[in-house]
Amino acid sequence: MPLLAALPMGALLLDHQQRIVDVNQAFLDLLGYPDSLVLGRVFHELFQDAHPERLTALLNSPEGHCVRMDVGFAHAVAGPRMASIAFSRCFSEGQDRPRLLSIVLGNPPQTDPDPLLARSADIVSTSPDRIALVDRGRRIKAVNDAFLRTVDRARDELIDQDVKNLGGDDQLTACLDRNLGPCLDSGRILIEDIRETRGDGAPRDAEVRLFPHHDAEGTITGVIVDIRDVTASRDAERRLLQSAAVYAATSEGVLITDAAGLIVAVNPAFTRITGYTESEVLGQKPNLLNSHWHPRSYFVGMWRLLSRQGSWQGDIWNRRKDGEIYLQKLTIRRVLDAHGKVVNFVGVFAARNHAPPRRTGHLIHYDALTKLPNRLLFESRLEHAIELGRRKASPLALVLFDLDHFAHINSSLGHQLGDQLLRAVALRLRGVIRPSDTLARLRADQFGLLFEEIERITEVEDIARRLQAVLCADLQVSNHQVFLTASIGAAIDVDMKSDRNALFAHAESSLRSAKRQGRNGLLISRIEPGKAGHEHQRLIDLLRTGLVKGEYRLMYRPRADLETGVHTSAEVLIRWDQEEIGTVPPERFLTLANESGFMAELGEWELAMACRQLQHWLGKGFAIGGLSIHVSEAQLTRGNLIQILERLLVENPLTANRLDLEFNESLLQKHPEQIAGVFDGLRRLGVSITLNDVGAGWTSPAALRRLPIKTLRIHPNFIESLPESHDDLAVVQALVAMAQALDLEILADGVRTDEQRQLLLTIGCQQAQGALFGEAVFAPHFEHRLDPKPCSFPHNALEN
Repeated sequence: MPLLAALPMGALLLDHQQRIVDVNQAFLDLLGYPDSLVLGRVFHELFQDAHPERLTALLNSPEGHCVRMDVGFAHAVAGPRMASIAFSRCFSEGQDRPRLLSIVLGNPPQTDPDPLLARSADIVSTSPDRIALVDRGRRIKAVNDAFLRTVDRARDELIDQDVKNLGGDDQLTACLDRNLGPCLDSGRILIEDIRETRGDGAPRDAEVRLFPHHDAEGTITGVIVDIRDVTASRDAERRLLQSAAVYAATSEGVLITDAAGLIVAVNPAFTRITGYTESEVLGQKPNLLNSHWHPRSYFVGMWRLLSRQGSWQGDIWNRRKDGEIYLQKLTIRRVLDAHGKVVNFVGVFAARNHAPPRRTGHLIHYDALTKLPNRLLFESRLEHAIELGRRKASPLALVLFDLDHFAHINSSLGHQLGDQLLRAVALRLRGVIRPSDTLARLRADQFGLLFEEIERITEVEDIARRLQAVLCADLQVSNHQVFLTASIGAAIDVDMKSDRNALFAHAESSLRSAKRQGRNGLLISRIEPGKAGHEHQRLIDLLRTGLVKGEYRLMYRPRADLETGVHTSAEVLIRWDQEEIGTVPPERFLTLANESGFMAELGEWELAMACRQLQHWLGKGFAIGGLSIHVSEAQLTRGNLIQILERLLVENPLTANRLDLEFNESLLQKHPEQIAGVFDGLRRLGVSITLNDVGAGWTSPAALRRLPIKTLRIHPNFIESLPESHDDLAVVQALVAMAQALDLEILADGVRTDEQRQLLLTIGCQQAQGALFGEAVFAPHFEHRLDPKPCSFPHNALEN
């Protein structure tokens, strides 16, 4: 199941006999074993307290609910360990019997934070850590053998002495002075790193952990001090940081791929040498640098030697992003794990000061695949055309076009047939343009056309339509019939005031807008100096005055119970009807609000209006559970969200749990400290929290367990393709299982059909949004939906 490899948490798949049939690397890391020792094993052979009878019951359950177990296992190196694992019933493609998808939620919750899992009398004498029990009077009540060896004293010399006798090092004494009191008072586990000097005078790194110690009644009676020598790991971290600094600072380009040959990291020198940024190459194969100068046999020999010896060194001609061909001195090494399995390939290269041979002169300026001019030559001709157009006062147009969904076609047919298709496209396009026009392949499936000496503006649209028409005619590639469409964006510089970069920016903007129209879109923009910037600023001004003029309105998108169809609550969406220009698309004005610093103010207004509307509906006796409101990044980072909510709850006497604030999953990783503070404040107030678009960013179960989240909302991308996509189904099953194991509610967004509704019910999902339950409407229309009677299925959205 390809999905397992993408999951960040440990995951495995069990067949109907509870045998492990698939496992991801995160789970293998948890066990410490290679997959060859795991696959085919029965689950309870590897894990203690696995309760196979509960798994059998789950496999036979028609409802496919979640089962959670805390199991023990023996790590290959570290010895006994524990893990919390959630199981859910699922079906794999091509299988008629159910299987069990299992995901690791983390370590089991500890009922006793004592690291020794025992009373003071049972301190483990064999532990390499120095461990001691200190009472409330700072007196030592117990120590283990490791402590005695370190201080070179007998046990009876330390018992009932002050804690300062645990070591002669001032750093350790100061650490204990700082933390003993707070640990006793708060009952929290405290951790601090120190650098201490022992009897031999050598500095050592240590991690000092203080755990509150409880008696049988749960009263805190002392503190367990656990001091772990971490010198080796800290030295390794320092060496790693030094290596990272060298990696970042070296003048040589560094490229790292995974075992499959996909790029996972590059250093700044790589970008400087090749012109490609890290974001452009991650997940790509290194052959995007291919100059097509070397024959295929050259690379076959390279990889044969690399496989046999583990490294290869030599010269290679590659191509920069701008199309320039250059010579590299390249060294490739493979990286093996402890089991001899290839995990990475590392390439280190430097550009050599050699001009390409005369034979490659054509390749410097022409695309090797299509034989069209490349971007380097195209930009050179564009600059020349701009100069000529200014002298002649003759307009020109830059036309950019992308083949729609070419990546999907390429992956379906295979890259070789994809290359044949691009050559056929280039041949067709040449037959449409004038001899004076320049047609180029700029990158992958994007082409550019330089259209000079325009007599009429309509000429640009005519040529664009001809390009689309010739592409729409079906193409025969080998034995495959392919139907193509292209999205086209063009910029016409009538006054010839724009430079090359400005022309490209306008054409690319038009292309993006054309793509939003759907397949075969076309948009031609006419450049007028200063107009774009003026319009942008005018819209920002209107954005702010719109709040004063009352131009914003709220719409309400229902949430429903999946089983009954009853509308339980609603999501709040903001809309802008500007009096001069009409309805402004949300993606446009919300982007402007973020860019202009207006988003926090607009979000506060939305929150206030939603509270007022909810109070109005409840006052009229409408059956609505609550409203869900999005919180923007600007509202989160401003720091006054909790105070605003406190004021609104006073102004609108609502039960706080009727408000549900939605946060995008990405904010958890981007602003962890602010999230922790805000979530704690919301928990205090009793406001519910929903995590949006779960599945897109893969927040770990451990992070979710620590936060007071009530609901996880599954990203609609995973719902829309159900039930056809088995991979998306497996993702949804994993998310539902995780939510059930963490005692969270789960909401599926994007439900369109009754078939999807029934499937989600079977998986264990409780709530949903989507066209099946009705689209967003304004408040008066939404009131008609506030009827407690369940809707029938299949259900069509209510008319406005």
